Amino acid sequence: MHHFLTGTQVKLTYLQDRRALAGIDWPTVFDDLMDAGVPLNRWRWCDLEGLTHVILATERQTGRHIGVLGLSERTTAREPWLLVENVMVRPADSQGPLPRAMLAHALVRVVCLDGKPIAIAASRTNRDALCGLRQSIRSAALYPPAEDNIVSLDAAKLGRQIGAGHTVLDLRPVSEASLLRDLRGLHGIGPGRLRSLAALRSTMAKPARSGGATRRPRKATPTGRTG
Repeated sequence: MHHFLTGTQVKLTYLQDRRALAGIDWPTVFDDLMDAGVPLNRWRWCDLEGLTHVILATERQTGRHIGVLGLSERTTAREPWLLVENVMVRPADSQGPLPRAMLAHALVRVVCLDGKPIAIAASRTNRDALCGLRQSIRSAALYPPAEDNIVSLDAAKLGRQIGAGHTVLDLRPVSEASLLRDLRGLHGIGPGRLRSLAALRSTMAKPARSGGATRRPRKATPTGRTG
């Protein structure tokens, strides 16, 4: 799925399907980012084959990659959450809206197609993008807190379940509708498009009319990915 970031010439491409993820030309992505001045040593320990959601940011005119976001699906005892494995953009965009827009775009797609995860977590390296996203999502709780000393006990408990060393954005207090409204302005997707995506997910989740068949359960992968 493609989306042009409002007011820019940047195209965001969301990839989730296994075949699409396997078809990413990572050497070309890395070459483009390296040419843009991005140090690639942060990808050294990233399991590219373990990524379950990827956002590629490219320049509309040149087609060159200027950013990439990789997420993997994990689970607690029962519920799914997302881990930001890595987010990288060219230096000129590192302090701008692009990292936050990429994360918001991925979350919108996940919510509309698979349902709302209970949380998004990130390591210290990728904490900035998560903190930026928190500022725009009402009712979500960040642990550890970024700007004050107010600690949500529920978020702290979830953070301990997910693991030490991670920043956790607890999405449990946020309804799907509220979350989509808050994310809409971060990357310019219109309310009509959000409604169509949500309707698509609702249609896919309904039982088939013929024979009373229901949607086939999705198989779990070693990373917690289902599909």
